[in-house]
Amino acid sequence: MAEPIILPAGAAIAIIAFLLALLPAGFFLWLWYLRRRDRSVPASVMAAAFVSGLLLIPAAFWLEEGGQKIWAFLSPATVHYFSTDTLALFELQDAILPAIAAFLIVATVEEGLRYIVLRVWFRFSKGIDQIFDGLIVGVGVGVGFATLENTLYFLDLFRGGSFDTLVFVFFLRFAISTLAHVSFSGLMGVWLAKNSLEFLSGRRYALMAFFIPWFLHGLFDWLLTIGMSMYAVLVLLAPLLVLIGWAGQSHMFVVHRRNGKTLAAGEAVSSREVRAVNKLMQTQDSPWNKYAPWLSRTKTYQKMLTLIREEEL
Repeated sequence: MAEPIILPAGAAIAIIAFLLALLPAGFFLWLWYLRRRDRSVPASVMAAAFVSGLLLIPAAFWLEEGGQKIWAFLSPATVHYFSTDTLALFELQDAILPAIAAFLIVATVEEGLRYIVLRVWFRFSKGIDQIFDGLIVGVGVGVGFATLENTLYFLDLFRGGSFDTLVFVFFLRFAISTLAHVSFSGLMGVWLAKNSLEFLSGRRYALMAFFIPWFLHGLFDWLLTIGMSMYAVLVLLAPLLVLIGWAGQSHMFVVHRRNGKTLAAGEAVSSREVRAVNKLMQTQDSPWNKYAPWLSRTKTYQKMLTLIREEEL
C-alpha cells in the first residue's frame, strides 16, 4: 500500500489560503461571466486575464515596498502613515499624509500596472471585438489581482496564528477589497475598449480609463486608512452601479472589429425581428423562470402573442 503524500506545513497552509481566496474570485467570475449564456469572450481569454492579474501582484508589492522605503528614507518620523492600517485623526497631517500614500503610491502603482497591461492587450488583441469584452476582461484581471492579494493576507493570518480574526478578514476581503478591484478594473476595461475603437477613439477615454479608477482607488484606500470604512464602502457603490447599468446597454455589444479591422458604423444593427427575439430571450432566461419551466413556456407564449399584436397594429 502506497504511503500517503504529506505536504509540508507551509505548503498546506498556502494551499488553504489560496482556496479561501478563490471563493470570492469564483463568486465574481460567476456573477459577470459564468452565468451568462452569451459569453462573447472565450474561456481561454478569461483564464489569461485571471493569470495576468495574478502576475501583477509581485510587481505591485515590489513597487509599493520601494515607495515605502523611499518614504522612510525621506521622512522616517512619518513612515507610520504609510504602513499603519487605521489611523486616528488628531491633526491635519493625520489626513494629508495617508492621502499621499493612498493616491501617489498604492493607487498609482496598482491602477498603473493594470492600465499598462489592459491598454497593450486591447491595442493588439483581435479577440476584443465588443465594448462589453473590455468589461469582462477587466473584471478577470481584477479578480486575479484580488485572488493573490487575498491569498497573501490569509497566509499572514495563518502564520501569525490570528485565527480569531480570520472570519472577519475573509468577509472584509470578500465584500470590500475584491469588489473594489473588480469594479475599478471593470471601469478601466470599458474605457480602454472604447479607446481601442476607431470611431470612438479619443484621448478622453484613455485618460478616463486611468484617472477615474485611480481616484476611486485612492479615495477608497484613504478612507479605510483614516477609519472611515462606511464611507469607503459607499465609494464602491458608484462604480458597481455603473457597471451593472452598462451590462444591460445595447451599445456595449456592438461588434466593432472584424478580422482585425474596425467597422465603420458605430451603432448596433437592429430591426423589429431582432428586438422581438431579444425580448423573447429575456423572458425565457428570466431568473424567475429558471426553476419553473412551465412558467417560462407560458410567459414566452404570452410575450410572443403580445409582440404579434403590436406588429399588427
